[in-house]
Amino acid sequence: MKKNFIWKILIYFIIYSIIGFFMETLYGAFTKGLLESRKSFLYGPFCIVYGIGAIILIFSLKKYKNNNIKLFFYGMLLGSLIEYFSSYIGELLLHVKWWDYSNDFLNIHGRTCMYFAVMWGVLSIVLINYVNPFLDQCVDFVAKKVSQYLLKITITTITLFMMLDGVLTCLALDNFLVRVANECNININGIEKREVDALIEKSFSNEQMMMTYPNIMVVNEKQENIHIGSILKDIKNYYYKF
Repeated sequence: MKKNFIWKILIYFIIYSIIGFFMETLYGAFTKGLLESRKSFLYGPFCIVYGIGAIILIFSLKKYKNNNIKLFFYGMLLGSLIEYFSSYIGELLLHVKWWDYSNDFLNIHGRTCMYFAVMWGVLSIVLINYVNPFLDQCVDFVAKKVSQYLLKITITTITLFMMLDGVLTCLALDNFLVRVANECNININGIEKREVDALIEKSFSNEQMMMTYPNIMVVNEKQENIHIGSILKDIKNYYYKF
């Protein structure tokens, strides 16, 4: 049972990270009129906040299936916590901000706000009552049609790819922020000005990093948010403008 539980966790993480990527991409297209990158890592269509969030919501809220009131309010609470701590950990470990809701109604330190709390509540209802039961059926169907060995090899391969992708992303982001601090003469919290790694600099240019993370922000010594796109204005950071 423990082994099956682990495999299910990995499946949920992979699939919901991919679903989250497409949801974020569509949301960006409708709200900004831009087709832009909304992924967590340099490679692969993964938005891991959704992968982590889905796992927490599924195993915390599945007992409230078909009780939409509890799903909504508990989903609001859990989703807001997930969003808040995802933002906090991103700043703590990577020294970047992926989003800022400081100007939105009832926000908490700009990390989460009432609007997206409501969205988490709605998503929880849809996830628990409709999406995840359907996904479980699909996974069970595939598991019956494909050998367990092949299925586990596939899941393991994708998981290892995501782990490697994550490590490369951390290295590239750190190098990118050092490069921006040096070239633009700004002080970024948590980043020391130093020589950049030549190999990483050659492999991950400013253009690639801005195309991958068009909305990336940092915090300076005055605790001000700085949108890197506003500094590197000459670099295109979207795929298509509608």
